[in-house]
Amino acid sequence: MGIYAAVLRTKQRLRELFCANSQSGSSEDAFEKLPVDVMHHIYSLLPLRDAARAACVSHGFLLFWRCYSNLTFNVSTLGLARKKSEDWGIFLIDIVDCILRNHSGNGVETLDLCLLSCENIDPSYLDRWLQIAVRLGIKELKLEMTNFMKKKYSFPCSVLSDDAAASSIRSLCLSACVFRPTTTLGCLRRLNALSLFSVQITDEGLGHLLSKSFALQQLFIFGCNAITCVKIPSMLQQLKLLTIKLCEKLQVVEINAPRLSSFHFDGALVKISVVDPSPLRDVYFSSPRQSRMLSYARTRLPSITRNVRCLTLVSSDEDVNIPMLHSKFPRLKKLEIYIKRPQAVLSLISFLDASPALDSFILRVDANVLRPDSVVGGENAADDPRWKPECRHDCLRQVTIIGFCSEKNLVQFVIYIVENTPRLESITLDTTLWSGRRCDINGKSRKMKRSCDRMTEGCIAEAHRAVKVANRYIAGRVPSGVRFQVLEPCSQCHARTRSGWY
Repeated sequence: MGIYAAVLRTKQRLRELFCANSQSGSSEDAFEKLPVDVMHHIYSLLPLRDAARAACVSHGFLLFWRCYSNLTFNVSTLGLARKKSEDWGIFLIDIVDCILRNHSGNGVETLDLCLLSCENIDPSYLDRWLQIAVRLGIKELKLEMTNFMKKKYSFPCSVLSDDAAASSIRSLCLSACVFRPTTTLGCLRRLNALSLFSVQITDEGLGHLLSKSFALQQLFIFGCNAITCVKIPSMLQQLKLLTIKLCEKLQVVEINAPRLSSFHFDGALVKISVVDPSPLRDVYFSSPRQSRMLSYARTRLPSITRNVRCLTLVSSDEDVNIPMLHSKFPRLKKLEIYIKRPQAVLSLISFLDASPALDSFILRVDANVLRPDSVVGGENAADDPRWKPECRHDCLRQVTIIGFCSEKNLVQFVIYIVENTPRLESITLDTTLWSGRRCDINGKSRKMKRSCDRMTEGCIAEAHRAVKVANRYIAGRVPSGVRFQVLEPCSQCHARTRSGWY
């Protein structure tokens, strides 16, 4: 039950009790006569700091405090923000140790330990805290540590060897520690969310962990550099979301989860195989280093994305010529591409051609890498013999380009879309950078941040030049029924700017 529903239920029970006692005494009398389970429920809804304060002024609440089950420990919840940052670790350890000692044997449902300020914590403290908390009834366990620990903490798998404790955990999140699961690991039969951040775990250890987690629905693996192969077994019947990011030694990903619908991958390009790709609906691929990401996506991904509706591709640094191929993304509705070099935009026609059902296309470009000889000059940007379109994009309705600039290929790409998309409804050209402003695919502004991201004078000048180029070479080609919008940098955050409609 959510917190909101629990609060409503509590209010209803209080109202009934107060009405029943209205003739015999005051509301305070009724409050004192509340059943223990109602009082405990009210107390459990308090934030950690309020619950601790209530326990300090009431013996009755002190009893409830020792059974307070949702423990979240960080600098904020423990009220350490006003103390010197160099003292945070010492105070945090002392307070957490005191609280968990008092909770020994009383049961904990949620333990969230954020120890980013503790670079040299004694492992014996952590061992004791986990032994106290990880027992039957524990539902969520999060251990967040810093990568700057003088010595990596080794998570005690023994606390998860007990089936009673292991079977109640629903969410497990470990960060910056050593984790060595073995066959003695208890059955994590209710675990549905698993996150590993910078955890030293081997292929074998990950295999043992997944083999005990057959109810898993979400798996997140980030920066686990000891892993070379991720194998998702068929026994993970409920797995729907798989995210793998920046695992440096990873070479192979083998997926055999029959219900996987979302797959997000960020890292060096590796061999990826999916036994049954038909449930996949959402795919995200990003490569942080110079690589042939777009070529990889165009040649390799169609075999595993035949039912994908949403595809996002992030290319950090690529300037290639992707060939037109017969392979398709037959059911793709939304395509979003990030490119570093606007000169590479010509290659994107291959993706449009391969997506016959495409409805929405978003392109993000980094205009910081413009070459002086690549911008539109006095020539007619439409008279380029390389542009002889051979296909039309009959389903495409909405197009957004963020980072639009005066680069020749990018201007011609927009002209190509305008002239070969018969059902186009709206096209938005945002001249800010990747995250300078947020707009939805319909061109309507979302809730703005208090200030836009910074733009250099050169970028602001280029943005104004891009507006003039759009006016001169593109606006006149847009059919009258198409909503065409060109956005300049925010006038409140950048001098000499104003929003433009064309």
